[in-house]
Amino acid sequence: MQIQFIESFLQLYKDRNITKASAKLFITQQGLSRQIRSLERELNVSLFDRSRSGVSPTDICEEVFPHLRKVHEEYLAAARTIEASLQAAGKNSVRIAFAIGISNCVNTDFLFDYQKAHKDVRIEIEEWAQPVCVEKLLNGELELAFLVNPIDQKLLRCVPLAEDYMFAAIHRDHPLAAADTPLEFSQLDRENIITGSPDNALRRLFDRYCELTGIKPRIIVSSSYSLNFVNAMTENAGIATVTSAMAARITNPAIVIRRLLTPEPGVMYCCVPLRVERDKERLSVFRYIKDYFETTPMDRFKET
Repeated sequence: MQIQFIESFLQLYKDRNITKASAKLFITQQGLSRQIRSLERELNVSLFDRSRSGVSPTDICEEVFPHLRKVHEEYLAAARTIEASLQAAGKNSVRIAFAIGISNCVNTDFLFDYQKAHKDVRIEIEEWAQPVCVEKLLNGELELAFLVNPIDQKLLRCVPLAEDYMFAAIHRDHPLAAADTPLEFSQLDRENIITGSPDNALRRLFDRYCELTGIKPRIIVSSSYSLNFVNAMTENAGIATVTSAMAARITNPAIVIRRLLTPEPGVMYCCVPLRVERDKERLSVFRYIKDYFETTPMDRFKET
C-alpha cells in the first residue's frame, strides 16, 4: 500500500470532490481516480460512491478512514524521527525527483554511486507528475528534479543533460511499417496510438508535438504499461510511441521500429529554482549530475 495513495484518499475524504482534491494534491483528476481505484482493488472494497456532484464515502470507507489516517500519522512521525536522527548524525538530505516516465529511460545508478562516495549526504529519490515536480521545486520541497520539455524556464534554472528521439513501434502489417526511413510525426494523424498515461512526462511531450503539428491521433491505450501492449501485440492494433530506452526493450518479432521526425527535440533537464540557497550539498550533486551526463552518453536504441 503506497503512502501516496493513502494521502490521496485522505484528501478526497476531506474534500468530497475529485476536482478540489486533485488540485490540492497537484495531480490530474485522472491520476487521483486511478490512485483511489488502486487502493480499492488492494482493499477489495468500494470506498466512494461517485456522482455528478462529487463523491461520498461508503459505509466501509467510514470504518476504514480512522485506520488509514493513523497509518498516515505514523508514517509522518517515522519520517520526522528519521530526519532528526540523520541531522543529529550530521547527514544532510538532498531531495531529487524524476518526472513520471523519465526513470524508465535513465539508469539511476549514478545517483546511488554518488551516495556511496558521500556518506554525509542522504539522497532521497521521488517520482511525481511533472507539474507537481515544478510546484515542489518552487515550494522548497525538492532540491533538484529531472524534467523534459516543455518547461517554463522563467521559473527554473534548467541545465540540458541529453537529447533523445521519439520512435514509433509498428506491427509489420501496418502500411507505415513498409518504410525503411524515419517517419514524419505528422504521419500519425488519425492513427490509433498506444502511449503513456496523462501523468507521464513523455506523454506530455507527445501531446506537445501533436499541438505543434496540428494533428489529431486517436489514443486507444493510455497506460504506464504501454510497452507490455507492444510486446504482446499479435496483429495491427495501433502505433506505440516509445523512447529510445523503451524501443531497446521491445522483444516482439512482429514489431518494427521507426524513428519519428519530431518538430523539436526531446530534451531532459536537471532543474533547480532560480533563487536557491547555495548549500554545498545541493551544488555538489548538481555539478556531479552535469559532469556525469557530459562524460557518460545515454544508452540509445540502435537503428538498423
